[in-house]
Amino acid sequence: MRQMKQRHLGVLAFAIGIAVFSGGAHAAGDAANGEQIFKKCRACHQIGEGARNGVGPNLTGVIGRPMGSFDGYKYADGLKAANEAGGVWDEDMVFEWLASPKDYIRSFTGNDKAKTKMTFSLKKEQDRRDVAAYLATFYKADEASMQKSEERMTHGNAPVGDVSDVSAAEVDLSGYERVKQELVAPPFAPKHEQVATGKPKIVEIDFTIQEKKIKIDPDGTEIVALTFNGSVPGPMIVVHEGDYVDLTLTNPATNVMEHNIDLHAATGALGGAGITTLLPGEQAQLRFKATKVGTFIYHCAPEGSMTPYHVTHGMNGVIMVLPREGLKDEKGNQLSYDKLYYVVEQDYYVPRDENGNFKSYNFAGEDFSEWVDVMRGLIPSHVVFNGAVGSLTGEKAMTANVGETVLFVHSQANRDTRPHLIGGHGDYVWEEGAFANPPMKDLETWFVRGGSAGAALYTFKQPGVYVYLNHNLIEAVELGAAAHVVVDGKWDNSLMEQVYHGPVRK
Repeated sequence: MRQMKQRHLGVLAFAIGIAVFSGGAHAAGDAANGEQIFKKCRACHQIGEGARNGVGPNLTGVIGRPMGSFDGYKYADGLKAANEAGGVWDEDMVFEWLASPKDYIRSFTGNDKAKTKMTFSLKKEQDRRDVAAYLATFYKADEASMQKSEERMTHGNAPVGDVSDVSAAEVDLSGYERVKQELVAPPFAPKHEQVATGKPKIVEIDFTIQEKKIKIDPDGTEIVALTFNGSVPGPMIVVHEGDYVDLTLTNPATNVMEHNIDLHAATGALGGAGITTLLPGEQAQLRFKATKVGTFIYHCAPEGSMTPYHVTHGMNGVIMVLPREGLKDEKGNQLSYDKLYYVVEQDYYVPRDENGNFKSYNFAGEDFSEWVDVMRGLIPSHVVFNGAVGSLTGEKAMTANVGETVLFVHSQANRDTRPHLIGGHGDYVWEEGAFANPPMKDLETWFVRGGSAGAALYTFKQPGVYVYLNHNLIEAVELGAAAHVVVDGKWDNSLMEQVYHGPVRK
């Protein structure tokens, strides 16, 4: 270990440059193949012209660069220590680093507690050599790699300039009243009118992204959740057709990861993702007009594998756009609700250790490579309502009274689901969330497609504890996708009664 550290610290940038650029360091490395393998890395790292820091630092010119030194990136303590010790990256070091960043930085610094944000690794030796060779082809970090944030490429290959044309006519909003929507934690919805009064408004929404540890089951399993305003799911937004949503998205400097928002209710710019991509310490303001009525999901949508990674860490929610005249049945008659409950089904893919126990992590992104490995198996470790097993049961159960009509808004950003109310029905159901279409009636179970939100209206007729669940009973019972609705009132024997219970009668 000590010899490895001494070898690294004795390497000079000038000597590295001679070795790398003379082609002697990694003759066996195939840069072309390394470019293909590097696609796995693009979720966190950018490289080449116009590249900048993202979840990980800009890798343009990393070969020959002092360790932990790219301007503007917040490194963990391990690479800070390596920088102070004079470490300079070469291909051999990158090759060894990619085998296990955590083990490498602890060996390099001689500190068994040294940390790095990078947990991704490459198992195959040749893959590591090829990636190192590919990185070596970007030996100069030119000024183009330090572009201003407004010029950067975001969300794949959609540059901001292509989706925000400054020559477009300015929208006249002088006749609109501005209102601030006070968001509340799920399963509740903010105060709102079911039938809009007055003209369309500009509804102001504030979202602050929080990366925070949460417990997701009674056994204490923890994840570092990625959240809008600190909750899984994010708060529900309610507006009316024709309103403008004026959303301010803040990614505090205390966060680790890049974030944005894609609102399925919006039109253009990748649902807003193309113009809201934020590094820690940045803020964006987005305004869009609610032109379609219904229930729609929103979620974080960074590049590549980071999109499902962020979504399966809790970064999703629902915006409901009501018709200005309110909900209607198939004949155009008015429908209303006494309460609204907002249920989001969340799938998690928590990695396990060699003993089969769920692993825990200290900061956002630390679990990335292992989480993605589990995610690709398409078998969730947990399927829960509103962030955790039991989040809507016991003292946290939803409540109603006999005679009250409840609107259940149910979403799943990633997988199909089958909401069912045991002992009740869907009196009126908009499975696809499209309020412009006539609702279906009297459903026992309804279907909500992954990446969408549905709505169901039911008037409770009997008291008791109702189970609201995903009627994939394996996911409900074994993985956690179940909730309770506790209903108070007087029992009606004409609807159900126990006629007899006792020994077998002759």
